[in-house]
Amino acid sequence: MIASLKQWGLAVLLALLFFSTLLLAMDKVILPMYTRHNQIVEVPEVVEMQLEEAEKTLKRAGFILLVEAEKYDDHYPAGTIINQNPEAFTETKPGRRVYVTISSGERLIIMPNLVGKAERDAFFTATAAGLTLREEDVGYEYSFYYPAGVIMSQSIPAGTSLNKDTRIHVTSSLGKLPEEFTIPNLVGQPLDRARKILLTSGLTVGEVKYIMHQDLLPNTVMKQTPNAGRPAEAGQPVELVVSALKGEQP
Repeated sequence: MIASLKQWGLAVLLALLFFSTLLLAMDKVILPMYTRHNQIVEVPEVVEMQLEEAEKTLKRAGFILLVEAEKYDDHYPAGTIINQNPEAFTETKPGRRVYVTISSGERLIIMPNLVGKAERDAFFTATAAGLTLREEDVGYEYSFYYPAGVIMSQSIPAGTSLNKDTRIHVTSSLGKLPEEFTIPNLVGQPLDRARKILLTSGLTVGEVKYIMHQDLLPNTVMKQTPNAGRPAEAGQPVELVVSALKGEQP
């Protein structure tokens, strides 16, 4: 009789333990799963966030971040989210994966080799590569090795990684140093053109004076000293008088 009571008591104890475990499981696992199954939440916006911040934001909302792709983008720094799927504020069930695209930053440009190219070709190559090369970025020197009009040096070595629109400078050959120099005719030329003519003639721009003149376009050379045709020395400066409109005199 006593043995039967003990067995019955043990059975009751085991039954109570089983039901307690079952209730605990329902409270901690089954009910939350059932509740989440019917729960609808908004997907947070993570575009323009850094990856680590975006991952934390989605995790707090019950979502899983997965990197789907990376691509170059001039507008977003490297590591920034530039796209997400599902889109922000989409209503869906928690636990879903949110696929994101990350910016790799601006695509770098490889500096081309301009040495040995003609000036025109150098301008075309630099522009096509996405770099900035202007007429005022070209210097001129005499060279025994490089023919006139050929690029003999560049400010940034070929193969260097650069950002888009980086400004570069080159030096173009004037050819062999001549035995004699002659002052070119600059009257009537725009100032920028006159500067280039002087540089390519082995001369330099001296003092520039501005005089108001209503009948000429601004920055037109009106007078030069010395006059055209006179002999000169290498690097000799030529003074210029240039037209200016009223109120535009530098």
